[in-house]
Amino acid sequence: MGSAKAASMLARLVGDVGVLVDVPVVLSANRYQLGWLLGGRDVKVHAATFGIEGELPGQLWWVLKDEDAKRLGQRLLARPGVSGPLSSSASAALSEAANIVASACVSAMGTLTHANLLPTTPQVRESTVSQLVGPSENAAPQTVLAANFMSTNTPSFCGWLVVMLDAETTASALVRLGL
Repeated sequence: MGSAKAASMLARLVGDVGVLVDVPVVLSANRYQLGWLLGGRDVKVHAATFGIEGELPGQLWWVLKDEDAKRLGQRLLARPGVSGPLSSSASAALSEAANIVASACVSAMGTLTHANLLPTTPQVRESTVSQLVGPSENAAPQTVLAANFMSTNTPSFCGWLVVMLDAETTASALVRLGL
């Protein structure tokens, strides 16, 4: 539900065009393993990472491969034909879009679980997946909910919306959902 709400908000930001979202994949994985889900450890990405504060703490990541981030940045600025590196204005537009998408997702999660939740201020960065997830292969596994999103018209873009919850928060969320 959170990923669908986030996709709906993203569609509104790019001019009410279609943005599709896959049914989220739910798995137990550590951050190192998550790197492979995001396309491989050497892939260059633009990511906005948020903490989720409140009764069900966790993390939310909005991740786009470099070229997808450029195309989305251009769409947000209504300049879809512009090429070249990501401009500072496109980067700022991506940051603002990330805030809106994360707020929509976290709000839907809070409504579904009857929990008070808020996203923190994002950390937005350009890095590789390896730098994003960190080096630890021995990190504790977390519950990962990952949904791929994509635009339905050109210039197209796609990315991942990822929510990570530790074991205690996962158990609490399941109780709140009546499971």
